[in-house]
Amino acid sequence: MKYFTLLLVQLFALSLWANIQSDPVPFERQDSDHIKEILKAWNTEKGEYLYESMAAIVMHEKQPERPFGVNQTSYELLQTMDDNRIDRMERIAATELQNERNTHSGERYYWKEWSDYLQSSRCEMNRDGKSSGDPHMRTFDGESFDFQNAGDYLLTASEDNSFMIQTQQMRTSSSVALNSAVAMNINGDLLTFTSVSKDSEEKMIHINGEEIQTEKTDLALPQGGVVNYSKGKYLVKWPTGEQLSISERSFKDSKLFDLNVYVPQCNSNYYGLLGNNDGDRKNDLVVYDRETDSELTRESGEMNREDVFGSNRRNPVVLERVSKELFFITRTYGGEFQLDESTSLLREQMVNIPDSIRYPKELLTLAQLEDEQIEEGLRKAREAGVAEEDMFEAVYDYGHLGLEPIAMTDDYVAPKEANRSKEPILNKDGDGLKENEEKSTNSQIRVRPSIFIGTGVRVSPPRRNYPRTQPSPSTPRRTGGTSPRIPTSPRSGGR
Repeated sequence: MKYFTLLLVQLFALSLWANIQSDPVPFERQDSDHIKEILKAWNTEKGEYLYESMAAIVMHEKQPERPFGVNQTSYELLQTMDDNRIDRMERIAATELQNERNTHSGERYYWKEWSDYLQSSRCEMNRDGKSSGDPHMRTFDGESFDFQNAGDYLLTASEDNSFMIQTQQMRTSSSVALNSAVAMNINGDLLTFTSVSKDSEEKMIHINGEEIQTEKTDLALPQGGVVNYSKGKYLVKWPTGEQLSISERSFKDSKLFDLNVYVPQCNSNYYGLLGNNDGDRKNDLVVYDRETDSELTRESGEMNREDVFGSNRRNPVVLERVSKELFFITRTYGGEFQLDESTSLLREQMVNIPDSIRYPKELLTLAQLEDEQIEEGLRKAREAGVAEEDMFEAVYDYGHLGLEPIAMTDDYVAPKEANRSKEPILNKDGDGLKENEEKSTNSQIRVRPSIFIGTGVRVSPPRRNYPRTQPSPSTPRRTGGTSPRIPTSPRSGGR
């Protein structure tokens, strides 16, 4: 039965790839011998791979085979390159773009998207996005909210969906949910993390339908992604620049995943529960209502410390405002990114569930906790080194679940100048990355490209009649990888 299921997955994947091939980009691939020479002069082996990899990203095609000893994404390789070389390639690409415009007509051009991808590697990384605890969300623009629904949801994705993260929120009580599974489209590879019990023979990680037997290890994915493991955390890296830090916590008989999402600051083409990364937190939690032709947003106001942790948390005015806010998030905003059987990538879907399970029975706040619980939670959070901005969620989780506070850490590490000429070794024993001193000592654990998943589901961005912020012509915009195809709506009934 297991092998029959795997065969079905393989056949499904092949059909998805055929669908992707039938929808090409509106331009032809272009080549530059000059740029190729620059990259090969930088590094013969890496340079040739990087040249072909960038072309595949722009053309939405399958990635070239990764050479032995190349253990970074294309984006990371560009980050390790000196600025003079990047500037030279940008100037050549600008000339090639002008030639392309003179010989071809259209709204999109190969060299424009190639140059955008090149420039995006010089962007700072936005480190605000997260879904942690039970769970507490923070958008890329810094807007925080609690989301206690159960089911499968779109956490974030790029508009072409080559970057996509979905989460499954499992109910641990009638009013609280936890991240119990994560599914990712990594430029065409499907990676899932599923919480399993200690006694289970099932593995936590699956890639393109196959179990990964040795989990505490690093992985090189067929379509250009990389998964690094170190000290209990996984760092998933997309060839288009995004990264996801995944850590697992035990809670009673369950486990939960804490997620930190990092995206290039200059890209504002994201959608999902974590917003669009356009720098404006006011437009993150917005839903367009077609019936009234208006925008709906949560009613929120400034909350001081007394409103959150003090006696004023039980003030009827404060309670009513918080209750309306939580109702909007669970019923209205969350519904925009609720997945169904045709859009969920999770291994065991949780989509057709009754409202009594999907929605929390009670919208919990700190008002239900006693003063002593609040004080003990604050004390434990301070002892654990929890940042002030994360204090509310630490107290909330400890008070309502007994979940011990932990300090959330920033796991993103940009390439260092001193290490720019060195390639990290993918480790097999979970001890963290080491610098490559001798190429002959470099080992690489690869995932077989026997299954290529284009993730033929596509969750459409919310269709709104108001302008969505778009990058200006001078702003780098990340272009596609192999993108999944998504139906009109991520949930039953459409929008």
